[in-house]
Amino acid sequence: MSITCIIVDDEPMALQLLESYVLRTPYLQLEGKFSNGIEVLQFLHEKKQIDIIFMDIQMPELNGLQLSKKLPTASKIVFTTAFDQYALEGYKVNAIGYLLKPFDYSEF
Repeated sequence: MSITCIIVDDEPMALQLLESYVLRTPYLQLEGKFSNGIEVLQFLHEKKQIDIIFMDIQMPELNGLQLSKKLPTASKIVFTTAFDQYALEGYKVNAIGYLLKPFDYSEF
């Protein structure tokens, strides 16, 4: 069984690191990586259901908290951010995880 996922982060190095973690995890299947929320909404409108969305909070145009309110409820959210002050807000939008940057593969 594989779990589909996407990565959303406006920082190229963070995208690369998360992609490497996903690729090292046999049961995760990466369906896409995006640098902003608008791209994610377009992708999800055209694509099948995604199980997990690994998402930064601080992003231009549409931040992760705003984006999470527009996502299908079946998609589970794991926030990946450098800002601990958003943890409570993250759980208010039903996030299943909150990874504080920098984090290593064992935390992932």
